Amino acid sequence: MAVDACGVPPNVAEIAAPLLLGAVWNWALYGMLVVQVYVYSYNFSKDRRAIKLLVYGILFLETLQTILSGADLYYWFAEGFGNMKHLATPYASAYDTPIIDGIISMTVQFFFSYRIWVMSGRKNAWRLCAVICLFSIAAIRSRFATGRTLKIEAMIWLIGNAVCDFLIAASMTYYLTQRAVSENLLSDHAMAKIIRLVIETNVLTTIVGIAAVVVVTAFPDKNWFACP
Repeated sequence: MAVDACGVPPNVAEIAAPLLLGAVWNWALYGMLVVQVYVYSYNFSKDRRAIKLLVYGILFLETLQTILSGADLYYWFAEGFGNMKHLATPYASAYDTPIIDGIISMTVQFFFSYRIWVMSGRKNAWRLCAVICLFSIAAIRSRFATGRTLKIEAMIWLIGNAVCDFLIAASMTYYLTQRAVSENLLSDHAMAKIIRLVIETNVLTTIVGIAAVVVVTAFPDKNWFACP
């Protein structure tokens, strides 16, 4: 790899930009999560304790992951400014990306699978729920790959998450709409708001997942997939 007089390669932007943009995107999503948790705690203060623990547990893990992401940026771009060895070192991302992110994504996907099963009447959608869980397990297993299989496992991770997000978005939309139609609730403002929120949230995660798959396919030798 060619370097200039300061030891920095000419393509340093292709190396550093995905790390920086990915962290900034993560912080933006964390802000959205905090708002969602506030709305949840305000409107569903009498929810079951198990669900409250799940929500606040996810918030805690996301907070920890965001703090570690900030530590990564400090190590790469402040303490290690201009030092390519720092930029090539995973630092805390070796833990927060595969472990914390994996636990969060699998927990959320399993919870939505449970909600889909309940909304279907606890019988009709068990096969769909099983498929979502299997893809989720495959995705988290692939996060711990190393060596030659890293790129292949990264594709499995991204595709698995994209498939889970798509199935969850489609299923939640279908069962919520079906319930609204059967109970004549389509004109109800609260139900319409719930359906819109579910669609917006799940479609967003689906689009991001698909974008990550497209990026890693288009640029297999780059780390641009870290941005979405």
